[in-house]
Amino acid sequence: MSERRLLILYGSQTGYAKDTAYRIARQAWRRHFSVSVQSMDQVDKWSIFTTTYPVIFVCSTTGQGEEPDNMKKFWRFILRKTIPYDALSGLKYAVFGLGDSSYQKFNFPAKRLSRRLQQLGGTPIVDRGDGDDQHYLGLDGALDPWLENLWAVLLDRYPLPKPIVPESVAPDPSCDIDYIDEHIDTSVGKTELIPGTHLAQLVKSDRMTAPDHFQDVHLFEFELDDSTQIPQWSPGDCAVLRPENLDSDVNDFLQQMHWTEHADKLLQIKPRDESIIPKWIPRCTTLRWLFTNYFDIMAVPRRSFFEMLYYFSSSENEKERLHEFTTSEGQDELQTYCMRPRRTIVEVLDDLPCSRVPLEYIFDVFPEIADRSFSISSASAVTPHRVDLTVAIVNYKTLMQKPRVGVCTKWLLNMELGRTVGLRFAKGTMKLPAGPTPIIMVGPGTGIAAFMAFIDDRVSRNISANYLFFGCRNEHGDFLHQEQLQKWVSCDKLQLFCAFSRDQENTIYVQQRVREQGDLLWSLISEQDAIVYVSGNANRMPDDVRQAFTDVIADHGVDDAAAYVQAMVKTGRYQEECWY
Repeated sequence: MSERRLLILYGSQTGYAKDTAYRIARQAWRRHFSVSVQSMDQVDKWSIFTTTYPVIFVCSTTGQGEEPDNMKKFWRFILRKTIPYDALSGLKYAVFGLGDSSYQKFNFPAKRLSRRLQQLGGTPIVDRGDGDDQHYLGLDGALDPWLENLWAVLLDRYPLPKPIVPESVAPDPSCDIDYIDEHIDTSVGKTELIPGTHLAQLVKSDRMTAPDHFQDVHLFEFELDDSTQIPQWSPGDCAVLRPENLDSDVNDFLQQMHWTEHADKLLQIKPRDESIIPKWIPRCTTLRWLFTNYFDIMAVPRRSFFEMLYYFSSSENEKERLHEFTTSEGQDELQTYCMRPRRTIVEVLDDLPCSRVPLEYIFDVFPEIADRSFSISSASAVTPHRVDLTVAIVNYKTLMQKPRVGVCTKWLLNMELGRTVGLRFAKGTMKLPAGPTPIIMVGPGTGIAAFMAFIDDRVSRNISANYLFFGCRNEHGDFLHQEQLQKWVSCDKLQLFCAFSRDQENTIYVQQRVREQGDLLWSLISEQDAIVYVSGNANRMPDDVRQAFTDVIADHGVDDAAAYVQAMVKTGRYQEECWY
């Protein structure tokens, strides 16, 4: 009989693909497969050419159809032109993508990966699966039937040696965790900085919107540590922060879990597979440190959380409820209970007082705090030691009694001036031209963030062909960076077109300003090869703005204006960076 092994590789930006990979691994364990789970950038890339057992790829989508950060090295590797066309002729694989069909480049990484594996001779086990956030059951709407098909095919090729382990049996924990003598040498457990991290001190935290405006937008300024090599970042790049849970939230959680008494006792973590836990996590630490710095207790729990919590409930009523949330039939109820009101892990555990997680299972139940990326609003060429972030504070209401708040923005908002944090840099999706090519920027709301760096950089190089369309609700309420923008206007370095949507009887948006300036824009695009950038909320704005540019181009005699815009997209002359 063939070797019953599976390799599961994931590319994950916010944790969903990683969570899905481990869910598949648990199902594989029940079917008596030996399973290894790694990120695509963790795996020995050359080993993919000699693997004799099936490989399952799970990848999400980030930015505008981009690969997740922990997949990019692997993706660049298999794109090499020197790889023979039949290099993967022995590979049997399956690909599942996680995306959102409201984006134009829906599941592009999964589609490209599947196509490339096939180009190199790989054989798909089943058709590619496309998880869609827009499905009424979320990603599970496509994942459940895809997995059912996958197991049917695999079990036909690799017959079961014994019956499937029933769902009532808990899988083994990923780690052995024990409290230890505080006097032992814990030098091996020193916290390491995540590679690429730079230390930075918060020097400014100012509200930019009016006190009575419904949305709090803050300007956070960080000063980079002089003792380290000052990094160079390009206009359009992002600052990456890993937030922490607030002390008050951690204290409440530890009390809820009956762990307060042991919260500061040293414990030793022994992973059964070193790839499970990041290297920067100390192997000797405390529960308080882990739930402050690593576990996201304020996250909205995913289906896998309920699947694992089921095993640890001492109440039959709670077990019945938890089991319902883990079935395909119960996903609508899970959406109603958890996803739509954005109920957090802490609130779920409040509802389920008889369901508590054993210490050795914490890495299997609680999700990791995800990194947060923010477009940088300052230019390295102008202020090399300073990193400015324009951040909308997440605070909104649902059916829950308490407002929903963002883990990262709450952390930033409560941060004292002078606090030092770790900060990394990541490439953005919008690229600024090196020369004096005119740029047309459309950035309503916090979409202006990256454009502040664009303009700052170009003004420092004495380039004045900068055109910005900015939109907000009120001139006196949320006109972000107003003072600096007007300074650039006054010295003829910027032409600014504003749309204050609520300052008159009829609402006015940026797309209307684009149409009003049609002659100017067509001249810049057709005669000077101007580049268009669009940044901001992805709900309707990007499509409306693209239609406005299409209309402008059509009004100037181009027969197929939509194709003209699409050609601009392909050549990098129309770039979007939008988010929900």
